[in-house]
Amino acid sequence: MKGRISFSIKNKHIGFKLDLERNVTIITGDSGTGKTKLVNMVRQYSEEGRASGITLKCNRPCIVLDGNNWDLILERTKGSIVFVDESTKFLNEYNFAKAIIHTDNYYVLVTREPLPQIAYSIDAIKQIIKNDRKPRIEKIYDKLTIKDITAAKYDLIIVEDSKSGFQFFSKAAEGLKTKCESANGKSNILSVLEESNEERILVIADAAALGAEIQRLSRYKAISGKNIDFFLPESFEWLILKSAIFDGNERVRGILKSPADHIESGKYFSWEIFFTYLLVEESRNKEKLKYPKGKGKLPSGYLTEKNMDSIMNAMKRK
Repeated sequence: MKGRISFSIKNKHIGFKLDLERNVTIITGDSGTGKTKLVNMVRQYSEEGRASGITLKCNRPCIVLDGNNWDLILERTKGSIVFVDESTKFLNEYNFAKAIIHTDNYYVLVTREPLPQIAYSIDAIKQIIKNDRKPRIEKIYDKLTIKDITAAKYDLIIVEDSKSGFQFFSKAAEGLKTKCESANGKSNILSVLEESNEERILVIADAAALGAEIQRLSRYKAISGKNIDFFLPESFEWLILKSAIFDGNERVRGILKSPADHIESGKYFSWEIFFTYLLVEESRNKEKLKYPKGKGKLPSGYLTEKNMDSIMNAMKRK
């Protein structure tokens, strides 16, 4: 399944509207905001239809996944919007995370706790804002990232990965006269931050799969007393594709304009995986720019002064 899906549901007391464009959306927030109410309304409509007094509008079937036979139900579910409430036992289990990979559904997971076993974007994390009978569902972290990593002087740059992205930003850090360190994985970023004695720190990570970590990272930023900025492109490969290097590629420009219309959820569980595939495909005939499938050694063409400036400025482009 791919594309932007509009979902709305209401009864005579309350209504919810939700736009979905990724295979995983997280609805989080405090008790009493309406999370469980939303799930219960979907469940009631799926069981009783219009007799429930509920109106549901969506061009895809909508179900609530629960019960002991959830895995058997999921095997038969395709092209649907699947809601899962935090009260279910399997939501936090590895078996559920494994089961939803390569399925042709969009998932709305209602939970107050991070789900580290599932790769999801910080842009997929939303909360319900109370507003009488018409609560709003809004992104939480859409304004967290900075756009320009050259605008401030940093004592340390922490890069999530240890492969091509780290190679690039290590080179960039030399020009900025700043130390650069790899966290060797998104789950290690917080511990590197905690162990650092530096005051001004830049964290660079892929937003596409940072969802389970972002709550802890943003909380640490708030309480640590350190000046911490986050530079969170969709992925390093997305950043390259968005740069001026690919300005002449109409296919790339079209995909970047509306990624959801091109990324098949059953094939690419994370947008990061898709953009890596796309960069590999679109650079395979480019001398010195042929991107490795395993994100290994970064080709030298990306490390020229011109192309480095282009990649570092890509976040500022519309």
